Amino acid sequence: MESNKAEKKERKEYSSRIRRLRRLILTTVAASCLIPTCICVILAVRYDRLNDRYKQASADLEWYRSRYGSEMEILGAEEEGEPQSPATETKSSPVSTSDASADEEMDVDYATIDVSGAQNPEDIEGTRYVYLTFDDGPSSSTDEILDILEEYDVKATFFVCGKPSAKYKDVYARIVDDGHTLGMHSYSHKYSDIYSSLDSFKDDLDKLRIFLYETTGVWARYYRFPGGSSNGVSQVDMKELIDHLNSAEITYYDWNVSAGDDRAGATKESIYSNIVTNVPKFKHCIVLMHDAADKQSTVDALPQIIEAIQAMDDTVIVPITDNTLPVQHINNN
Repeated sequence: MESNKAEKKERKEYSSRIRRLRRLILTTVAASCLIPTCICVILAVRYDRLNDRYKQASADLEWYRSRYGSEMEILGAEEEGEPQSPATETKSSPVSTSDASADEEMDVDYATIDVSGAQNPEDIEGTRYVYLTFDDGPSSSTDEILDILEEYDVKATFFVCGKPSAKYKDVYARIVDDGHTLGMHSYSHKYSDIYSSLDSFKDDLDKLRIFLYETTGVWARYYRFPGGSSNGVSQVDMKELIDHLNSAEITYYDWNVSAGDDRAGATKESIYSNIVTNVPKFKHCIVLMHDAADKQSTVDALPQIIEAIQAMDDTVIVPITDNTLPVQHINNN
């Protein structure tokens, strides 16, 4: 009798050990499957993020290659001592005619150009209006710029180009949704195409305007010429292009204050100084800045620029609207 009880107890303990062993084996097997799965999920997420960054960087690189040429062409130009773009020209020469494919805004000598809208402070009493404008976007920097503008409750104007990549669709929309003004800066930003003929200019303009309407629902009414209306690379008389804009009820805007962020060696400090020093010279200030992946110094300087302008007496920062007095290097109205 006692032996039977002992035998049953032993079998029960044996069964219990077997069940524990099975659970241990199953747990081990499950863990061995789960851990690699988790690792794979983590790696997949990291891969997707890196892949998005890679695609974004590749798109930005292609954009700049289309504007400036390949890296070897740029290095070759530097070795031969040729200017890379009009950004390297001095202020004594308001525009450059040496490179018809150059794609940077030109330095402007306002003493040699009749700049409409660039009145001195003593000419007009009342509030000074400052219009912060950003060319060339959208880019990987746009969201950061928009975040800063939102933080300071400031509205700006973005003269954008045509970038059909899906990653920029939400950026175009955010510019509009955040209450900023959406302007046009050509679809391709390729001087050799845009300025080759009046028809080429029209085609590029129509392509961008329709693209922005389909993307944001905004029928854009403001334009900034690549290189400004005073550029010296256009194969067409700029007054013909201005006439076309007028006939399409599009107002173009140049600038009378430049951040200089398109120049080689531009820094956060130089960008800040260029803007804050020159804003007090005008009653209506249209400030030229650039929204591009390689213009991080502009982004870094922006908070201090806004704070300095907001601290000026009788000065407000506003977006371009139909009531804005245009600053135009060439006025053909």
